Amino acid sequence: MEIDFWYTDIMEGSGVREMLERMGLGIRFKNVDTDTIDPTKLNFLVFVWETSPKLPYTTNTISDEFLNLLDRIQHQNFYFMGDFSREAHQRVDKLSVSFLNGLKTKGIDINRLIVVKNDSSRIGVHKIRYDNYALNTFFFPHFFLSTYNHMKGDIGELAMNTTIQPDKEFLCLNRRMYHHKYQIIEELFNRGLLGDTRFTWVDNFVPPNKISKKLISELNINIDAFDGIQLEGDVMYGSRLSYHDEFLFTINPEWYYRSKVDIITETILDDDAIHITEKTFKAIYLGRPFVISASKGHLKALRGMGFKTFNSVINEEYDDTGGGGKITKIIDSAVELARVWDSPEVVDICRFNQELYFNSEHRKQICKDLFIDRLYEIGNVTKPKSLI
Repeated sequence: MEIDFWYTDIMEGSGVREMLERMGLGIRFKNVDTDTIDPTKLNFLVFVWETSPKLPYTTNTISDEFLNLLDRIQHQNFYFMGDFSREAHQRVDKLSVSFLNGLKTKGIDINRLIVVKNDSSRIGVHKIRYDNYALNTFFFPHFFLSTYNHMKGDIGELAMNTTIQPDKEFLCLNRRMYHHKYQIIEELFNRGLLGDTRFTWVDNFVPPNKISKKLISELNINIDAFDGIQLEGDVMYGSRLSYHDEFLFTINPEWYYRSKVDIITETILDDDAIHITEKTFKAIYLGRPFVISASKGHLKALRGMGFKTFNSVINEEYDDTGGGGKITKIIDSAVELARVWDSPEVVDICRFNQELYFNSEHRKQICKDLFIDRLYEIGNVTKPKSLI
């Protein structure tokens, strides 16, 4: 059975649509409001999964117009794909629950709904509990695709820079500083390593009573009137930067090249989800050595996408660890990697990752393997031989 992807004029296009149409896989979305539907195909209507608060705040999904559309097409072999692919969490949201209640009231089959997320711990179709509902969830490699697209547009495909010599051991970028990210900064401070770290702390979400007074004094910052710690050459200054997602992929490559090891503080640390975001793929794109503070299995998932990590050179046991002691192990590994950052083996790993990421055929294959080919699981149908 063939697949058709669809959109509706009721709401703006989604990131899934934008990236699939840019992949060079011959995928073009059709307009469900105007184009002819073929019910013999596996049809997916892709729409933005709205949450509250959301900027800009919209409520298209709970409108009668949208719910009536889903009711009209549900018997034409349609599945409804809510694009939540910039996130991996499953925190219950009031607007989302209102939408689910609307489906129930309209008699729309909730088994035809799929919430697409950037959670690579759940490849293919999985069931999750969401409030009083059991929902289908599905992985889409959002940041794997979008980071490459944005960075190529912003800075081009840079070769690994070997002319700039690092003047710091570590790089640690934090736009929104939450407690699990702050723990990395505090660990570096307690070891006397923060002075040799190029770091940012753009906006603070850490309760003041959780922050070391000694650290506050050393950095000479006022947490109650915090306006950010940033680096020279940033795109804008002040804590308001944390709300400007148009700069999410904007970087100064020199920060990376002037630091031996990137200590990446990912969005999620203590969670079942694996959320590989632009933070990880920026380092890969630029060909830099890294350690990653993230949820258990993050590095393993990265290797599953074909990339190499540094487990042949340093101890990466921190990736198998959750909870207490993980932060210490991450910094141990960062120190270890900084000692050998320019060794032939580390350089080869970085070059391998960068070249693999620049390879358009590899990006297409990951998209097919982890997303497109898995869609047949939803409809429980056989993939056409022409696509095998």
